[in-house]
Amino acid sequence: MRETPSVYCSGPDAVRDAIGRLRPNRSRIPLTRIVDVLATAFERWLARGFADREAALAQIAASSGWSRELLDESIDALLAPFTRDALISLASTLMPRARLGGFIMPGNAPGAGMHELVASLLAGSAALIKTSQREPHFFAAFMQTLRAIDPGVGSLLEVISFGREREDLSHAMLTKCDFVVALGDDASIAHLSGNRRIFGFGSRTSGALISLAPPANVARLALSLARDVVLFEQQGCLSPHHVFVADADLASMHDFTTTLCDVLISFATTLPGAKLSFNSAAAIRRLRERARWRSIGGHPIELFEGGNMSWTMVLEPDARFTLSPGYRCVTVSAVRDHNDLAIRVAPVAGRLEAFALSVPAHARARFVDVLAGAGVTYVCDPGKMQSPPVNWPHGGGAFLDFLAVHDE
Repeated sequence: MRETPSVYCSGPDAVRDAIGRLRPNRSRIPLTRIVDVLATAFERWLARGFADREAALAQIAASSGWSRELLDESIDALLAPFTRDALISLASTLMPRARLGGFIMPGNAPGAGMHELVASLLAGSAALIKTSQREPHFFAAFMQTLRAIDPGVGSLLEVISFGREREDLSHAMLTKCDFVVALGDDASIAHLSGNRRIFGFGSRTSGALISLAPPANVARLALSLARDVVLFEQQGCLSPHHVFVADADLASMHDFTTTLCDVLISFATTLPGAKLSFNSAAAIRRLRERARWRSIGGHPIELFEGGNMSWTMVLEPDARFTLSPGYRCVTVSAVRDHNDLAIRVAPVAGRLEAFALSVPAHARARFVDVLAGAGVTYVCDPGKMQSPPVNWPHGGGAFLDFLAVHDE
């Protein structure tokens, strides 16, 4: 099995050297060639057994504790939208310009940031990619694929990795790049400075709204939503933490929740869960104990628990949007109408990214308006949350707008 290249960066010269190699390569390659190479790379990565993919996912599984089965399904979902036609369409909306972009990628979800990276390449930019030491493998392997297909297009990327404590390296990157895209938690984004064009994608979350009214297929809804929950172990911004059920009585909600639990039980076998860290296990235990004690105290809460912390469901009909610790933990609640939904999502307004939506056609427009007002950038059918289109306006779309403008 091929190993991914080492990208660890030990000193400021490594950053400067990488930038020095990238600057001459900006916009020297025809756009049609970049599109073709990217499309070929995604076709290869969507084939299980491809050497670069196999090597990267094996290393990610070993370091993260995630199962290979889960990683395969997650990466398939992430990369599925990157078809040749979609890349051509996206490229037609962008304004090619010779720039050098810096990309600070997170360690929580492998492949996060791919949408921004691809858009940047299609806009004529070279890319210096700083990966997390927690997950340095994915983008190094993807760069290796591009270089094997076409060394010229592959030369548009350099991948480095260093820890947060290396402020000298961060400063070099922030001051030398023409723009910087940073993905991570709010605290990580807040301290970045030194570049007038920093596009920060901080802490974001997602949810779902469904109706159980006929002709809804409850079993299919449960399967689709469970898949959205399980992929990437709820560690990315597109993972749902809270499922709202429109205009349903308590008995129907209970039945739906138990159906969802049954699917999660099945997924525990086919897509085994991660090996939990102490902190993650403790967070899940706190969630369960809080629900248990509130139920004992007379609150209308029902707790459903998988063995070995494998999944957790909290049925709390009146809850507002509730963040979970991830790792297959979900709250299920009821909403009466679009006005009620606005109240329920108010605690996370401005920090919502995606919503799976399955409601009757006559109610859809009002719910979509509420979600748009809360900042949601991607509304999709259940089961599609981890596969946003290549032109997804992540974080509100400011970065895509930046790449599309003709004048600066």
